[in-house]
Amino acid sequence: MMAEPTYMYEKYFKNSKREPILVDYVRTPIGRRGGTIFRHRGDDLVAHCYRTLVDRNEFDPHIIGDSIVSCNSQIGDCALDIGRTAALSAHLPITVPGFSINRQCASGAQAVISAWQAIASGIHDCVICGGVEVQNKYPIMSDSYIFDKEQNKPVMIAPNKKIISHPEVAAKLKEYKTSFAGQIQSAHDMGQVWMKKAGVTLEEYRNEVDSLSLHSHEKTCSTWNERGKEIEPIWCPNIDEKGNLMLDEKNDIAQDSSLSVLTDRDESPRPGTSIEKLASLRTIVGRKSTAFLTAGNSCPTSDGAAAQLWMTRGLAEELGLKPRASIVNFASVGVDPVLQLTGPIKAMPEALNRAHMTFDDMDFIEINEAFSSVIHACCYDLNLDWRDERFNPWGGAIALGHPTGATGCRLIGSNLHQLEESGKEYAISSMCVGLGMGVATIVKNENPK
Repeated sequence: MMAEPTYMYEKYFKNSKREPILVDYVRTPIGRRGGTIFRHRGDDLVAHCYRTLVDRNEFDPHIIGDSIVSCNSQIGDCALDIGRTAALSAHLPITVPGFSINRQCASGAQAVISAWQAIASGIHDCVICGGVEVQNKYPIMSDSYIFDKEQNKPVMIAPNKKIISHPEVAAKLKEYKTSFAGQIQSAHDMGQVWMKKAGVTLEEYRNEVDSLSLHSHEKTCSTWNERGKEIEPIWCPNIDEKGNLMLDEKNDIAQDSSLSVLTDRDESPRPGTSIEKLASLRTIVGRKSTAFLTAGNSCPTSDGAAAQLWMTRGLAEELGLKPRASIVNFASVGVDPVLQLTGPIKAMPEALNRAHMTFDDMDFIEINEAFSSVIHACCYDLNLDWRDERFNPWGGAIALGHPTGATGCRLIGSNLHQLEESGKEYAISSMCVGLGMGVATIVKNENPK
């Protein structure tokens, strides 16, 4: 018998009517490299989700107090305060302000947490939030480039060199005999560290992370009927023989099959994936004697958006809207910026401890599959089994994709759907974050069977 959970809102309000609750969640399909989703503007992908939430819930959108949108690469059509541009593009009332946030890979989760905080603090009674990434147009680190007039080309502004002179960072660089070179290098370095921890050979480790990848694809491809309920299909323009978008006479995306395609499924999952195919892929980082990371056991380039509608419990009940989920507790932590991607190892226990709960109390456990080595390391240190039926039950980012600004929102939304489909009560999601951070969120199904 577990102890009674400790809910965050209890620190703020004795009146449960002020508790923030999740009214609704939706997302676009996740697009693959060269797929259909990136043919949209990033702010239009969010607007598509916003309109869906407003249209299928009966309430006056003038009550929305804020629009919070997360994005990792806030440039191009994902710039100019996408929280505001998406709200205006969705034709929400002009009284709805907006702001954008960036917590890298956990940005989507932070958008949800920030919406929760805005309501819990008493500032707003209703907040709409979400996240987006269009990696086919704006790859990770795109926002680090500026146009150099002298060189007549874009040049990257390197991270502040004072980061590597930070005493703790410098010590870690020395300990791991590596460089401060981004997330792919960190995923490789994590593999070397946990390979030694587990006492396995490179061949055994490669088979383990490839098997993890295969498992993700198999689960993703076999759970479409459940996962598909999260998605609102979207019309995407076809491409003509010159590579131009096929638009209507108003230069807009047409909602008919002569000019557009209705994308209603995630584009990255590969039904024919096998362990033999995964094993045959070349490695992408490290010397041959240490390399294991491939395109097959890492998340692919992807595009997509997700959104959620939050209100106080009292307001939702007053409007006749059924509360679907609440947040029991959450945690945001900083971890080693060199290995960088170990955040869930610290964030998940912290969120659980705050809630006076354990993994045994969780009906579902989601850890974002940015890289297979991240999942291996987290499971090893947290004493979890990635083969557990509760773990990433509908597959993960290795198969689905990881549009970084949207993924955290998606994970929380997927937890909601998993709990509703099963009639169960509690789920936790977490993700690693660039520069060494982690975020974890515990969700409660408001209508368990």
